[in-house]
Amino acid sequence: MKKVGLTAIGSFVPKKKLTNSDLAKMVDTTDEWITSRTGIKERRIAPDDMPSSEMAVRAAQKCLAKTGARPDLLISSTATAEYGSPYQASIVANRLQLTNLGAFDLNAACSGLVYSLAIGRSLMQTGAYRHTLVTASEKMSMLTDYTDRASCVLFGDGAAAVMLSSENPEHEILTTELGLDATGSDYVIMRGPGKDFYFRQDGRRVFKFAVTIMNKLIDNLTRSCGIHKNDDFYIIPHQANYRMMEAVARDRQIPIERFVSNIDRYGNTSSASIGLALSEAWEEQRFKKGDIVLLIGFGGGLSWAGAAIKW
Repeated sequence: MKKVGLTAIGSFVPKKKLTNSDLAKMVDTTDEWITSRTGIKERRIAPDDMPSSEMAVRAAQKCLAKTGARPDLLISSTATAEYGSPYQASIVANRLQLTNLGAFDLNAACSGLVYSLAIGRSLMQTGAYRHTLVTASEKMSMLTDYTDRASCVLFGDGAAAVMLSSENPEHEILTTELGLDATGSDYVIMRGPGKDFYFRQDGRRVFKFAVTIMNKLIDNLTRSCGIHKNDDFYIIPHQANYRMMEAVARDRQIPIERFVSNIDRYGNTSSASIGLALSEAWEEQRFKKGDIVLLIGFGGGLSWAGAAIKW
């Protein structure tokens, strides 16, 4: 079976910041209330005329600039596409002047980026594809009710793009796991289109699910890779709530420093969040050769997805 790995990454966030102090002027909340419950201090908000596809294009441009490879497959993860058709991958391919390639959208809510990596890897291993571009772009602000203090403090906008390659795959994907607990399918609702766009969730049930599934995926992925909790490995979880990461760190007795997080600056960007955190860690050269990096997604559906990467 062909080895497939990550060879380049790019990310994009809008310039506009929405801080906790800004939100305190809009709803009955405070910086202390938001920070103590979520770990979020600010988030980025895209302008009205910047759809999810535009953010995906900008992240992809940065990714493609770092590699000479041209994709023969494009997967666009999004739950906030502006159209049903043309679908987002089609728009992104057109803007990037990519032709003669396979392209499709994928919606697995906040697990979407890792789902896309797993599917892209599988198609590359079993088919003729050599290079797969994955984008994960979300405009969560278009779903956010800024009069609901329980949810409006959570979300931000952003995008990430990753190139997978079977040619000299430096950061190899060792294993993946995809899953769904459909009994919780109504715990997270993202509704559209038009004026009917909104977000609703059962926060307590989602929190419990997220902590449980992160523990499970850490066990499963490390077992598959033959590593132990005292080995050097890092975890990049979906950036939903910093308190979730702290809970898992306590449960697993893993130092919180092994969890890669930037939720304080970007909030919850759904399927883009893991990519944004990975992009920053990659640029900062946080990982050394041979380290194991676990990507752990979870969210609406209730879906989950994990991938183990050897750096």
